[in-house]
Amino acid sequence: MMQCDFCRAWNPAEEHRCGRCGRRLPGNVIAIDGSLALALPAPVPLSQPLPKPPARAGSAGSLDFLPPAPLPPRRLKTRVDAAISCDAPVATPWHRAVASAFDLAMILVAFGMFLLALYFTGARLPFNRATLFALGAALAALTLFYGFVWTLANCESAGMRWTRLELVSFEGARPDAGQRVLRLLAACVSVGALALGVLWSLLDEEGLAWHDYISRTFPAVRRPETNFFRSS
Repeated sequence: MMQCDFCRAWNPAEEHRCGRCGRRLPGNVIAIDGSLALALPAPVPLSQPLPKPPARAGSAGSLDFLPPAPLPPRRLKTRVDAAISCDAPVATPWHRAVASAFDLAMILVAFGMFLLALYFTGARLPFNRATLFALGAALAALTLFYGFVWTLANCESAGMRWTRLELVSFEGARPDAGQRVLRLLAACVSVGALALGVLWSLLDEEGLAWHDYISRTFPAVRRPETNFFRSS
């Protein structure tokens, strides 16, 4: 007798295919005689469905997958959680100073053109305290207008573009218009407080100034290497 490997039915030795399922039979012939025939399992009838094998312990259907654990916050050297959660490199104070100097140069050029226009129109301003105060207020208004233009355009200033810096939020995304406006106002506070908010970046472990923390944005290096600075 030969047993089918698929439906486990027994067939005569001279058969080449199973009489139940029609599959090709194996070449092993088993002699059935007397009590051995009684010990063999009875063939499963065709009307009865074949039993399904039990699911293994490692199958996907028997496992309850847990959601991935959130990433731990970045840690500073002082074992304090970092304010910045992305991997963008913060611009160094010297890099910031070069970008600010370029922007300040453009503001001074525009202010000089304003003074030349006053001179050629024949305006004669007396040299006294009131005149100096008015000129200082005009320079401050021009500086604020310069920053507001770039904020309204929702892009980096000319100095930041020249030094390849870009504003990035603490989460690594581009800041929206609200964050840029808040950064401009916070920068006025940092500079107005005797520049203490700007100098804070020299002592801060992450190199952030007051207006960086307030607006949750910071200038990052756009590329690892720029025309002026190379990353170590």
